[in-house]
Amino acid sequence: MRRTARQIVMLAAFLTVPALCMSPAYAATAAAAGVHRSSPAIERAEVDDQFIGRTVADMRVEVAGEPLLDPAVLELIETRVGEPLTMRRVRSTIDHLVGLGRFEDVRVFASPSDQAVVIWWQLTPVRRVGLVSVTGHAVLSERAIRAELSDRYGSLPSANRVPDMVVALQSFYADRGYRNAVILPRLDDEGPVPERVTMILSIEAGARTTIGEATVTGTPLEPVPELLRRLGLEAGRPFDGPALDTRLAAYEEELRGLGYYEARVRENRVFGADGRSVAIALEVETGPRVRVVFAGDPLPANERQALAPIREERSVDQDLLEDVSARLESALREQGYRAAQAPYARRQDGAELVLTFTITRGPVYRVVSVDIEGAAKLPREELAPLLQIKPGEPFVEARVGAVAAAIAELYRVRGFLQAAVKLDVQVLPAETRADGPFRPVDVRFILTEGPQTLVKGLAVEGTAAMTAGQLTAILALTPGRPFYRPQLAADRDAIERAYRHLGFQAVSVTSQLAFENDQQLVSLTWTVREGEQITVDRILINGNARTSVDLVKRELTLQPGSPMSDEAIIESQRRLAETGLFRRVRVSELPRTGASTRDVLVELEEAETTTVTVGGGFEVGRRYRLGDDETADEDLDIAPRGFFDISRRNFWGKNRSVTLFARVTLRPLDRSAADAAGADSGGYGFNDYRAFFSFREPRAFGTGGDGQVTAFVEQAQRSSFDFNRKGVSADYARRIRTFTVTGRYTFDYTKLFGERIEQEDLLLIDRLFPQVKLSKFFGSVLRDSRDDVLDPQRGAVVGIDASVAAKVFGSEVGFARTFMQGFLYRRLPGRGIVFAAGARLGVAVGFKQEVPPVFEIAERRGDRVRHVDAAEFATVIRELPASERFFAGGDTTVRGFALDRLGTAETLDPQGFPQGGNGLAVLNFEARAPYWKNIQFVWFTDAGNVFKRASDIRLDEMRLTSGLGFRYRSPIGPLRVDWGWKISTRLLLTGGRERSNVLHVSLGQAF
Repeated sequence: MRRTARQIVMLAAFLTVPALCMSPAYAATAAAAGVHRSSPAIERAEVDDQFIGRTVADMRVEVAGEPLLDPAVLELIETRVGEPLTMRRVRSTIDHLVGLGRFEDVRVFASPSDQAVVIWWQLTPVRRVGLVSVTGHAVLSERAIRAELSDRYGSLPSANRVPDMVVALQSFYADRGYRNAVILPRLDDEGPVPERVTMILSIEAGARTTIGEATVTGTPLEPVPELLRRLGLEAGRPFDGPALDTRLAAYEEELRGLGYYEARVRENRVFGADGRSVAIALEVETGPRVRVVFAGDPLPANERQALAPIREERSVDQDLLEDVSARLESALREQGYRAAQAPYARRQDGAELVLTFTITRGPVYRVVSVDIEGAAKLPREELAPLLQIKPGEPFVEARVGAVAAAIAELYRVRGFLQAAVKLDVQVLPAETRADGPFRPVDVRFILTEGPQTLVKGLAVEGTAAMTAGQLTAILALTPGRPFYRPQLAADRDAIERAYRHLGFQAVSVTSQLAFENDQQLVSLTWTVREGEQITVDRILINGNARTSVDLVKRELTLQPGSPMSDEAIIESQRRLAETGLFRRVRVSELPRTGASTRDVLVELEEAETTTVTVGGGFEVGRRYRLGDDETADEDLDIAPRGFFDISRRNFWGKNRSVTLFARVTLRPLDRSAADAAGADSGGYGFNDYRAFFSFREPRAFGTGGDGQVTAFVEQAQRSSFDFNRKGVSADYARRIRTFTVTGRYTFDYTKLFGERIEQEDLLLIDRLFPQVKLSKFFGSVLRDSRDDVLDPQRGAVVGIDASVAAKVFGSEVGFARTFMQGFLYRRLPGRGIVFAAGARLGVAVGFKQEVPPVFEIAERRGDRVRHVDAAEFATVIRELPASERFFAGGDTTVRGFALDRLGTAETLDPQGFPQGGNGLAVLNFEARAPYWKNIQFVWFTDAGNVFKRASDIRLDEMRLTSGLGFRYRSPIGPLRVDWGWKISTRLLLTGGRERSNVLHVSLGQAF
């Protein structure tokens, strides 16, 4: 028997041959299937009736003459050794192999062996171009050539498309001036994988076309020679079509930006017979300069700009002008000007085109009374929420009509099939009040209710796969409920979805209605014609060159034998796409005539495994530093930064990833940091950096959660000290409904240096443990419903996390720490103002700890404990290390204060440097108002403080600040400028008053 791929509907996919196909496990799989590596010379024949029914004594599978040992393909072959040979299994196997898309020809042969039969499967692979190599004098870069072919034909195009690729490349070269390029392809299939070939392109670009003559007609704004120079059209210059198109489009856009909204730049190219030169004729029609005028009644400038975006659109198209006129009229009518008109007129005034919108408001109409008549069967309390118009409001005809439609729809939902609402609007004589003259309007809604129709009975016929009770549970129209016709269609769709989910793809559902008692009752009968149930036969996976089959199958909600469900196909496709491992995912059902089972084809195109990101930024704010007089000085801090990130996904064929991230910030060196670094103060240094290496595995340990292990090192500047930290952490996070639950263990070593606080003012724990080892367990619960992480406009964030460190875990000090936070974002009706609010509360307590003699500590640590000379210490401490205490103030907490500067008097040293505390409370309120395009103005109010102990938290101790801000939505996130002011300033311990305001510049929203 012979059957080719061209005789069966097939879907092209990408070839994959696992590199481990010669492993012992692979060989064992092949042996279990009865596949042998060698094929002795035995006479073969096509499978026909003489072999049907015989036992398969041996089976051989070959691809391009080589034994096939790929278990993903072998499991698709249903002619098993030791089982009778049937034509059904032969045909089914061919369907599987062809549907997989990896073979362009599938043949099966048989040979008698006593009373048995030997089966040969010969598979001709679809050869795909895995690599493109360029030789000769190509001129254009090999990278550009590969990108062009990849964009057009994918990353693994079929070798059958080589002629098309050559034609595409010739066009690619011709567009760039190489019209006589000679491109000769050759396929090299000497590689280790027969399905992959290398396409070797021998390219001779030849002479490049140059610009011979360029002419300009029309009405350009500048001299022709200057225009030709700007557009790169001087005689003798190399011709590059795409680059020229880009310059011409930019020139036309420039003309429109100058007000010539009808500007057109057309081009005509005439190539010489030998292709060595091209004559270019430009036609530049600037058209008249457009001026927009508003006449008649006045309209605020901001409304004109919003309602008539002619400048932004840079067009005077008739459709746009009519749309602007309609917008103006609609906006005025929303204000109560019922008869408002805003027609436009075009007038040529010399070299200008004047567009005049004549605004005629007319009298303002106001609602003076609203009434409903004829409402007898529904209580007025149920209708009242629909009356979204109140006396004293502007009369808006569209809004009144919408209320009438809503009332009628409510009646229909309640079963009043014949309900109707008539609108009676009475315009009364003009009146004058304090805010000016107006026309009063009486609004009446006159109802005709009609009878209410209730569902009397419900019957379901023709069901076998589902019971009547199961169907009734998903229906809304049940006995005793009001009858609503749109719900009838929704119930029908629900029944069909339920059956299709079970694989009944040809299900047909009809309904019959029997009305009684003047349409007060209706009996509903559903008739279901189920049709044949379609189930999944095999899962065919193609294109997973690096990704393991097990990972792909794990993400699928379809399994062999399960119903063929459209919902399951869509869900499987979504889950595979969410892994981030694939550039393209397609899950589809393969048709098979006359069969109740179908194969499912999973076509994958893998994404790049390695991504590299390089970037930079800056931070502007105010920081406290040690001044010449040994007190805290507040200085402007400008800190540029850069970062590097390299990630590799699909690690070991699974959805694992490894990431290396490094960030460094260039900060000014103050005196203490310079002394610690052995440098001069006043310069810049790389004294702020962070780097980490992480390994992440989704669904760790076979669960639904993600695991991650991270090693990190960081160094940073705080206002009172610098610190260096090294450590490792292990995380496990799992999403439970709308919550993310995280558990973490961290072991780190933190060293303080460059302290700005005098020795005698340091907290005891900082003197005893300038280097401290911490072993912590951490847990958190977070619910995040924001619509955008970088710039949220709707949603909320609520979270709580807690950590505990103890000596029993290997920590040098012990403490418990809890931090709670909540943020709310709402987009207000109207102009799109976003209201944001946040609250944060942190409490911590140190565990009671007995302190041994200081010199014993120094001897045990192997180094000298700083700042202990001739010191007398308490024997018990309950403090937290500096790295774990709370600090506040800065661009993300209370913006009227510099970084870390916020705190009660107990948390500041005599020079004004913050020491941190065990209690924190912060409140934030912010209104973000759009101004123009990507620009927002912001008003904010922040309040908060840092307290020495958690029990010290008091609302009356909160410091209040307010200010204004600016946001620009850049491609990398919101650029933020905030200027915060203290509502009241206080005297400093060192004399003088606090600085009244602080400027912050950063990226991202404050919260």
